[in-house]
Amino acid sequence: MSTVPAELNSLLADDEPAMLQEEKVEAEEQGPVSLSRDAQARVEAALYAAGRPLTLEEISRAARINSRKRLGQLMLDLSRKINSTFAAIELKVLEGPMYSLQLKPEMNPVAKRFASKPLLSASTLRTLSFVVYLQPVSASELVMRRGSQVYSHLKDLAEIGFVRGEKRGRGRVFSTTDEFADYFGLSHDPDQQRKQVSKQGLVTKAQRVEQQQKEAEAQSGSTKPAV
Repeated sequence: MSTVPAELNSLLADDEPAMLQEEKVEAEEQGPVSLSRDAQARVEAALYAAGRPLTLEEISRAARINSRKRLGQLMLDLSRKINSTFAAIELKVLEGPMYSLQLKPEMNPVAKRFASKPLLSASTLRTLSFVVYLQPVSASELVMRRGSQVYSHLKDLAEIGFVRGEKRGRGRVFSTTDEFADYFGLSHDPDQQRKQVSKQGLVTKAQRVEQQQKEAEAQSGSTKPAV
């Protein structure tokens, strides 16, 4: 039986730590095969606490995963998992990519009944009115008409699904969505929306919708059979 020379044993021993280190670096670059329960919990906590879309870099810090490419794939898996599990909550993948843990747009009317404040401020509703009248309208034109607060208004409106933005040249243009039309009882046709909103301001329309929802909720409660 042949024996390994002592010199070769020494060389192999010296190379082993370097090889293990290279394998460790390679594994870190590739990222994990799946999100651990702890990593998923940290991601969900970050998204919930932020109350806004988070970038992949921010998610990376929360998950403690260095590989952006692998993390992007894992976030798609998590999005499918959350969206198929919860009826009212969704993990939305936005352009960037960015990730938002949010209420599904169709559940906004239900959530509004239990919210402690209006779904949208009067100022945001006025910006939404400008989108209705001018759509498709660029963010820069809205800023000229309404001021720099428009950016936060558009962010809020996009998060609840009332407006959508499309890339056009170097900027973005915004239009209303079907979810917006359904919420306010308006036509899906932009021209008809303008006419409907011109007859009655959107702020007044929003107040009427809220009042109708409260009356419907009260009527529903009063007609429940005694237990």
